[in-house]
Amino acid sequence: YFWAILNENTKPKKIAEVQKKIEQIVVNNKVRRSKVIKTEVHKKNYLGKEYDAIKIFIPNAKDAHDIADEIGFKEIFKRREYDLNFITKYILERKLKPLTWYEITGEILNNSMEFGGIDASMDIDTVLKVDSISDLKTQPDYKPKILAFDIETSEFEIGGGEILMVSLVGEDFKKVITWKGDSKQKFVEKVEDEEELIEKFVEYVKEYDPDILTGYFSDGFDLPYLKARAEKLRVKLNLGLDNSQPKFRRGAVMTGKINGIVHVDLFRFIRVVYSQYMQSETLSLDDVAEELLGENKDSWEFIPTEKIKGKKWDEFFKYNLKDSELTYKLFEKIWPDIQEFTKVVEEPLFDTSRYSMSNLVENYIMHNLEEYNEIIEKKPVNDMIGARRAEEKYQGAFVFQPIPGLYENLVFFDFTSMYGSVIVSFNLSRESFLNKKEKNSTEVDIGDKVYFAKNTGFFSKMLANIIETRKKYKKEYADNPSNLLKARSNAFKLLANAAYGYLGYFGARYY
Repeated sequence: YFWAILNENTKPKKIAEVQKKIEQIVVNNKVRRSKVIKTEVHKKNYLGKEYDAIKIFIPNAKDAHDIADEIGFKEIFKRREYDLNFITKYILERKLKPLTWYEITGEILNNSMEFGGIDASMDIDTVLKVDSISDLKTQPDYKPKILAFDIETSEFEIGGGEILMVSLVGEDFKKVITWKGDSKQKFVEKVEDEEELIEKFVEYVKEYDPDILTGYFSDGFDLPYLKARAEKLRVKLNLGLDNSQPKFRRGAVMTGKINGIVHVDLFRFIRVVYSQYMQSETLSLDDVAEELLGENKDSWEFIPTEKIKGKKWDEFFKYNLKDSELTYKLFEKIWPDIQEFTKVVEEPLFDTSRYSMSNLVENYIMHNLEEYNEIIEKKPVNDMIGARRAEEKYQGAFVFQPIPGLYENLVFFDFTSMYGSVIVSFNLSRESFLNKKEKNSTEVDIGDKVYFAKNTGFFSKMLANIIETRKKYKKEYADNPSNLLKARSNAFKLLANAAYGYLGYFGARYY
C-alpha cells in the first residue's frame, strides 16, 4: 500500500468521491495489468500535522509508482510511501525485525507448485506456507556460520589477469585452492586450471554452507573479479541457494549480492562505523588488523608469476591464507557491532553493513515513525538534490589555534552529544520548521532569522530517546561489561552523533 494525503478541510463527501476514482485506476505495462484492490481513510500525521489520508492497496509493489502517477486529483495534497523498497515495507508491515528469533507455524510445502515451486528450486531444508509468526519471549544467542575468502591475481584490474589462488577460512576449515606451483602444505589443493579453481571455490562454499560469506574490500575487488573471470571462462559462479550467480549494483563502490547467503564486505562497515575512532592512517587490511587484532599480514613482494619458483609458492599460499584468517578474526571481533546496528536500524544485515551513517539514521527514523502515526516523507529526486547541493554552505565550527608551550590550571569540558542536545532543546527539525514567525515559535539567527515551532516534533523526540537509550546502555556496560552492551551503546552513540549531519545530507528525506 501507499498513501494519498488530502488537502486540509476536504469534506467527507468529496473524500468518498476521490476514493471511488482511485479504486477505478488500472495500469498496464509490458509484464502485467495492475489495479487498485481497495482504499481506506485514516487520520494520519505528515510532518507532524494531522490530515485525512487515503490508504491505497495494490497487488504488486513494483506498480506503486505507476499507480501514484495516476492520482493527480486536485483534492490530493501529497502522495507518499510509494518509493519505499519492498523489503523495508515488508519489515514495517509484518513487524519482523532482522536477526531476531520468531516462532513460525504453517504448512510444509513438498514438491508443491504453489509459489512457483519454490521448495523444489532452492537448496534449503524446509519451506513453510506461513499461518502465524509470533515473537519468542527469550532470544537465544545467535552465532552465524562464517566463511572468509580472499583471492590473489596476476593483475589488479578487475578481470584483467588470471586468478592464481583463492583462500577460504571458516571454523575448523582452512583451504587454498590453486592451479599454480606445487606444495606439500595440507591446506593447499591443486586443481587443473583457472576454470576448475572457480568451480572448486563454488563447491566448497556450497559444502560449508555459510550464513555469511565475508571478505575485505570484496565488493570492490574479490567478488567482481571472480564474476568477470567466470564469465570470460564460461564457468558458472552459482553461489546462490537457488543456484543463481552474484548480482552487482553499481554506485560509488560496486555491491555484490548472493541469494540466500549474506555477503558482508568488512571494509565497508569499518569505514563507516569504526574509522572515525581508529588511529590507522589507512584502512588497509594490514593496518586495521594490527589495530583491532594486534596481528599483521604476512609479508609478500608482488612479482610476475613466471618469476615465482619452488618454495616461493609456499610463501605466496601462506600469504593468501593469512588474509582470509585475518578477515575471519576481524569479522568475529566486530560481529557484535554489525549485529546491534542491524537490530537497532531494523534493515537487513546485507544493507546495514554497507549503509552510510545518514542512511542508518534515516532507516532508524522510518522504522520508528509508527509511534507518531506519521506517514514517511519521500526521497528527494534529481532536481531537488541539485538545488540542495547548490545551496550556500554555512560556516563550520571555530577552532582555536593554540600557542605551543606549557600551560597550567587546565580544565576539560565536554558537552555530551552536543549537536543532538541542541536539536532536542530547541526542537530544530524538518517537521517543526516554519515558513514565518508564529506565536511562541523559537527564533534562530543564522545570518537570516528562521523559526521553529514550540510543539516538540517527532524527530526531536526520537533523538532525545536515542540519547537517553545510549546513556542507559553505557551505564549498564559500566556495571556489567560485555561486548554486546558495548556494541549496543556504540550503535546509539553513533546514531546520536550522525543525526545532525543527516539533517544537512542532500539525499535525506528529512532535510
